[in-house]
Amino acid sequence: MSKGSKKDFDLFIEENYDKLVNVAKTIHNDPYDLVHHTYLRILRLKGVRLEKVMQNPFGYFRRAMFIEGTRGAFDKMYNLNELEDGEIKDDRHDLSHAFLLENFQLAVDRLSWFDRSIVKLYCDGWNLTQVARESGIGISTIHVSLFRSREKLKKHFTEYYVK
Repeated sequence: MSKGSKKDFDLFIEENYDKLVNVAKTIHNDPYDLVHHTYLRILRLKGVRLEKVMQNPFGYFRRAMFIEGTRGAFDKMYNLNELEDGEIKDDRHDLSHAFLLENFQLAVDRLSWFDRSIVKLYCDGWNLTQVARESGIGISTIHVSLFRSREKLKKHFTEYYVK
């Protein structure tokens, strides 16, 4: 096995997940998603070999998170807009919020068993690295499942609710 294999990279992520999340907290308001996005982004890069990444994995990953979180694809996907009138409206009595939550649950229930379980754990605030460690499922499998599920849910809601 070479020093820069995917298995070595996954092991680095598992061992340093909490530290990477702490660094991501200084970059973006959604640190867990930033770490997951950066992980998948590094695996999909063309021309970048994991041997090079594994020479200084923490430095490489930290720099990649900074780029993704400040000016990369992650920043573009998670662009938060200010409210125009400057105040937050009270949605507690608005039934549309309840309907959206119910529709989200229905959409999650239509995912495959594994993807549905991962999304529910994620929504409940579980540490997915710890889940991977305790279940014996590879962390990359969990991250890919979560990414795939989020893409399906995003597509579902943009097709039916954003017009």
